[in-house]
Amino acid sequence: MKRVVLGLLIVAAGTAHAQSVRRTQVVQVVEKVRPAVVNLTARQVATVRRRSFFDDLFPELAPPGSQVYTSQSLGSGVVISADGLLITNEHVIEGAAEITVRFASGKEVEAQVIGSDADTDLALLQIPGKGYPFLPLAEGEDSFIGETVIAIGNPLGLENTVTVGVLSARDRTVQAPNTHRVYTDFLQTDASINPGNSGGALVDLDSRLIGINTAIIGDAQGIGFAIPARRVRRVVGDLQRYGQVQPAWVGLFVANRSEGRGRNRQSGAGVEVVDVFPGSPAAAAGLGRGAVLLGGNGRTFASRDDYLTVLAQVGAGERITLQVAGEAGPRDVTVRAASLPADLGQQLLATFVGIRIAVRRQGVAVDRVLSGGPAEEAGMDVGDIILQVNGEAVESLADVNRILGRDHMRSSVLLVIQRGRYAYQLPFRLAP
Repeated sequence: MKRVVLGLLIVAAGTAHAQSVRRTQVVQVVEKVRPAVVNLTARQVATVRRRSFFDDLFPELAPPGSQVYTSQSLGSGVVISADGLLITNEHVIEGAAEITVRFASGKEVEAQVIGSDADTDLALLQIPGKGYPFLPLAEGEDSFIGETVIAIGNPLGLENTVTVGVLSARDRTVQAPNTHRVYTDFLQTDASINPGNSGGALVDLDSRLIGINTAIIGDAQGIGFAIPARRVRRVVGDLQRYGQVQPAWVGLFVANRSEGRGRNRQSGAGVEVVDVFPGSPAAAAGLGRGAVLLGGNGRTFASRDDYLTVLAQVGAGERITLQVAGEAGPRDVTVRAASLPADLGQQLLATFVGIRIAVRRQGVAVDRVLSGGPAEEAGMDVGDIILQVNGEAVESLADVNRILGRDHMRSSVLLVIQRGRYAYQLPFRLAP
């Protein structure tokens, strides 16, 4: 009898030990954070007038009315506050007429969009009520390359899927295949991130939300990307305050040193300043053309993308400490970023394109072509109507300033102008 009892005790102890081994740190993290990760269903509605071959031949006999089409997309989101603030990808909710949020518990609520930003592919939503399970954004940026990370989301409609991998790289620059938008500062992981994972959580073994997943390359194998928490925090702050992201204004235009126009045209570390706007924060800090920037805010500049990444991480009123090369060695220059000038788009067109614009009866028109500028060389003339800027229709000076304010750090601007019956596409460089 004693032997039997002892055997039972051994089996029981072994079972308990097996359970403790199976309940790994990954399991514990998932149990803690998964309630804050939700599934999103975004429903789009399109109204199209009924048309047929008969309707085209005999429009007066065509029946009135329109056909309503609905579609829906699936994605993920993360609740980041107890009072129902929720973050997801912009492309998940783009054009949605209705957004349904489903928790792991099965509870469903409707969400409203506070704001979104296509350039960072982030959207901030609000769901009604309080006391939600939530996962705050990580405060620090101290992740290790190679450390274990966990992706949680709704890939391909499979709710609450958990995948595990490592943090493969930081600071990745990625171009989306469909939209050709360029995103900087991404985290890269080999944890599976498929369509539907977009907007889900990337967490570390300390249960910190270190990134928002985005399935930016749908057919990638073993390559997933996430928007880092620091970038997300800044976007969330702007969307809460303004409903849109407010780019920081420094007034510096830079190029890779191999593309520089001055005496520093050579390969090597850093980027070259190719222009400084008069009266800008950079001008006030004493920076000028030809200066070589080696880094900023603790980040080394190997290319122009590195500079743009640092600029995207700061808001108006925040400081950027730039490391500037000098004959006596590097020196630090602190620049306080400002809000964008209200007429920045008009200034950019005058400075880099060589035109001044005004609103006329036909729309936004060229009011003056500056002598010797790129616009004069391209054949632009007074009275040309500007139909589009960077692919967006413009009807007012405010449209021009908004688009170019958002895009002021791009390397070029594309104008579509109309003269008479014809429209022309004219690209121009930003910065000389």
